[in-house]
Amino acid sequence: MAKNLKTHSPSCPCGSNRTYDNCCQPYHNGLVVPTAVALMRSRYSAYVLRLEGYLLKTWHPDTRPDHLGLENDTQTKWLGLSVKRHELGGPDCAI
Repeated sequence: MAKNLKTHSPSCPCGSNRTYDNCCQPYHNGLVVPTAVALMRSRYSAYVLRLEGYLLKTWHPDTRPDHLGLENDTQTKWLGLSVKRHELGGPDCAI
């Protein structure tokens, strides 16, 4: 008989103090990102987790590279994201 073990989801790499499944993972899975801050955090997490598809999908097509080569990157160590300040945008702001 299998035991019902409650597993603890890891902290989100974006530094929000929330679990990954309650923070950036829904955006990585296709949920629309509601704010610029959430987009920035989700992109940081995507770099940490090497989610190249998400990064390319959320990159403006005019400057988007064909690929990032994250799957072979063993040198980069992401140390953390610190959001110093952000402001809510108005009707003319875009993500």
